[in-house]
Amino acid sequence: MRLSSRCVATFSGQVLQHEGLSHFNNNLHFKWGEYMNNLAQINPNIVYEPSQTTHWKNLFPNKTMLLGSHNLNEGEELVAKIAHVETQSIRDDSGQQKEVPVITFEDAPPMVMNITNVKTIASLYGVNYFDWKGQSIQIYATLIKAFGKEGMALRVRATIPETKEDKSLLELHGNKLSQCTTIDELKKVFTEIPKHIKVRLTEYKDTMKNQIGETNV
Repeated sequence: MRLSSRCVATFSGQVLQHEGLSHFNNNLHFKWGEYMNNLAQINPNIVYEPSQTTHWKNLFPNKTMLLGSHNLNEGEELVAKIAHVETQSIRDDSGQQKEVPVITFEDAPPMVMNITNVKTIASLYGVNYFDWKGQSIQIYATLIKAFGKEGMALRVRATIPETKEDKSLLELHGNKLSQCTTIDELKKVFTEIPKHIKVRLTEYKDTMKNQIGETNV
C-alpha cells in the first residue's frame, strides 16, 4: 500500500511528516522559483520609477522637470501610474509658450504627450482621458527622426503593463499555490486569485496539478 503524501506518524509525542510530502514541497518551491525567474526574463529591464542616469541633461535641473529619455538607462522601460491628464502652457525649444497635453504620474515627472502616444493610450484605456487616471502605461525611449534631425523620444507600449502591485500579487498567490498538496486545495486557492493575475498563473497551476497527481499515485 502506498502512503498518501499527507500521511503523518506520531512517535514519542512528536508528529513526523512523511518524507514524501517534504520532498514534494521542496520540489514545488524549486519549480516556483524557476517559474518566477523565467517570468523575469520576459523583460528584465522594467523599472517602476525613473533611473538616476549620467545623461548630460541631469546636470541642469531646469532641463529635467519633465520626463525624458534622460530618465532611463539604455534598454530600460518605465511603468508609471497616471495621476491626471491636463493641458499646460510650456516653453518650447524656440522660447515660445504653447498649450500641450501633459500627463502627471504618481512616481515620475510629468510627460508631455504627442498625438502618437495619446492614440496609444486611448487604444488601451478608451478615448475619454478622464478614465486614464489610475491606469499604468509602459514607456520606452527610441531613436526618431523629426524635422531633419535624429534624437531620442519617449513612446508608449501598446500593451497594458504589469504594475508593481501586480508583481507583488503574482508572487503572493504563486507562493500560495506552491503550498498546495491536494487537487481540492489547489482548486480552492486558484479560484481566489484575481482574474488578471490568474491568467499569469494558469501554466504554473497546471504544472502543480500534474505534480500533485503524480505524487498521490
